[in-house]
Amino acid sequence: MPTIASEFGALNQQSWIALSYLLTNIIFQPMFGRATDLFGSRAVLFVSIFIFEFGSLLCALSQNFIWLCCARAIAGMGGAGIIIVIMVIVSQIVPLRERGNYMGILYARTVIASIAGPLIGGVFVSFNWRWCFYINLIIAVPALAILVPFVGKLPHTTKPGVSWRDIDFGGIALVGASVTAMCLAFNWGGIVYPWDNKLVIALLVVGFALVPIFIMWELKAAHLPLIPMDMFRFRNVTTSVINNFFTASALQGVFIYLPSYYQIVRHDKQIISGLEVLPYIMPLIITTTISGVIISKTGAVRNVLWFGGFCNLFGTGLLIMLNGTHPRAVDVTLSAQSQVPRDLIATVTTMTMWSRSLGSIMGVAMQGSIITNLFKRAILASPIAAPYVNQLLAVENVSSLPASVQSIAAMSYGSAFQMMMVATTVWCTPGFLVSLVAKKQKLS
Repeated sequence: MPTIASEFGALNQQSWIALSYLLTNIIFQPMFGRATDLFGSRAVLFVSIFIFEFGSLLCALSQNFIWLCCARAIAGMGGAGIIIVIMVIVSQIVPLRERGNYMGILYARTVIASIAGPLIGGVFVSFNWRWCFYINLIIAVPALAILVPFVGKLPHTTKPGVSWRDIDFGGIALVGASVTAMCLAFNWGGIVYPWDNKLVIALLVVGFALVPIFIMWELKAAHLPLIPMDMFRFRNVTTSVINNFFTASALQGVFIYLPSYYQIVRHDKQIISGLEVLPYIMPLIITTTISGVIISKTGAVRNVLWFGGFCNLFGTGLLIMLNGTHPRAVDVTLSAQSQVPRDLIATVTTMTMWSRSLGSIMGVAMQGSIITNLFKRAILASPIAAPYVNQLLAVENVSSLPASVQSIAAMSYGSAFQMMMVATTVWCTPGFLVSLVAKKQKLS
């Protein structure tokens, strides 16, 4: 991101390259999930792919920073649809007892892509960053070639008498405003503006105040609610949503901030720092796959869920010392799906996925605020390192800095990373505790 932002003279705004994508991705996930109920999964999947590829093309052709961020927002909308619809399709066509296998494969794919993407992107950036987005168009060709022959087998069940006018646009607007306000507050607080700045305080107040307003809107005003509140009468749906929200940030902290730790503290190159995340990720792939097999054979979810939650919390705590594996052993979506009738499967799947995404972006904003504030404060407190604060915050050519500056930066970032992981462990704890009250439900 620093390379791309620097070309447009917007290095201090580089976070918007990721944030613009994440915000629309979070905001539109419930809408696409609801759209599968209204218009069928098949149609929504192809619309989502088109929007994502169109956004990627606009990113590759962008001529200024605002253009790029707007294009990323469009791609985020499409990405939201792809993520949700694929999970909904699996839930619609695969028997509940067998879904663990497929969920394991899907999450293993996500983890592999999360590692390979930044590595390949780093290679592209070294000669032309626009290929980071052109590659999406190239990959779409074989993806569609595989998908089209099976298009007739994709679910296309729609509700009669329903049109686009029945989409809960009011709910989408309220969710969008709330999530955007809170994310901006967490991203700007202590970095762009002081925490006691009126703008930051106003964003926090607006963001949290819109939550009960949204709930009342869904209960009283929406004809076809974006998030039907009656699904929370099922205990496993409620526990799964809360669990996902609080635990999603743990793994994101490893993906996003551990490579920077290796670059600043150990002076590793960008590609090497990306590869060094593998020891933390391989257990995730293995345990996710094994958990899917166990669930398919036994039909039992709760014990595997508890084991995964304990490992997630314990591994996060170990990362305070930067020593330990980081497994996430089971998808709580299955726990939520185990209790609900078939007509709520798409909605419940969307809600559990959305809570994970929302927890990720809120957690990452919290993590970023902690690590950036502490790191920046420590650097500015040193007369030797203070002149290099912008370069260090951008994690750009750290190895070229004077040895004394590198030493101060290593100690400062290590301390900030440790405090971030302490906060992450505390943040994840409610998710694990809530999972303990999940109802025992045998998959059929």
